[in-house]
Amino acid sequence: MNIDEGLSRRRFLRYAMVSGVAVPVYASTVIGNDAQASIQLPADPDNLTDLEKLHIPKVTIPPVVEDGSQAPIVVEMDHPMDDDHYIKSIQILNFDDPIVIKGKFYFTPVNGEVYVGTQIRLDGGEGKVWVIAECNQHGRWAASRSVKVAAGGC
Repeated sequence: MNIDEGLSRRRFLRYAMVSGVAVPVYASTVIGNDAQASIQLPADPDNLTDLEKLHIPKVTIPPVVEDGSQAPIVVEMDHPMDDDHYIKSIQILNFDDPIVIKGKFYFTPVNGEVYVGTQIRLDGGEGKVWVIAECNQHGRWAASRSVKVAAGGC
């Protein structure tokens, strides 16, 4: 897939279905109701362009979580927070979980930086946590991390 195409909602949902993820019917409200909304992924995750380095969220979550009721996650970005160019929001999702939306965090240029450190609840077993960052100029960008919950899922 060419990065210039972006990732439409339909393509995102198809990708999620192909990767074995059950996507709820209301996923369009999670991703957005705008028919032109797209989610962009890096063309080559090992060799990011300058634009991708600014917009792809850096997600830190342990690959194995002992207690699914308290999974630590950190999302940060080196994106500028200028009045005319900033990150509007960060959304954390897990389509493998009974509660898909783990949190949505809003930003303004006054925040100065994009950083979220929190704990989320995850269902037991293996899954993939998605983080979607929305830039006011360049749209939505996504990153994902696989995680396995050893015990105590929600």
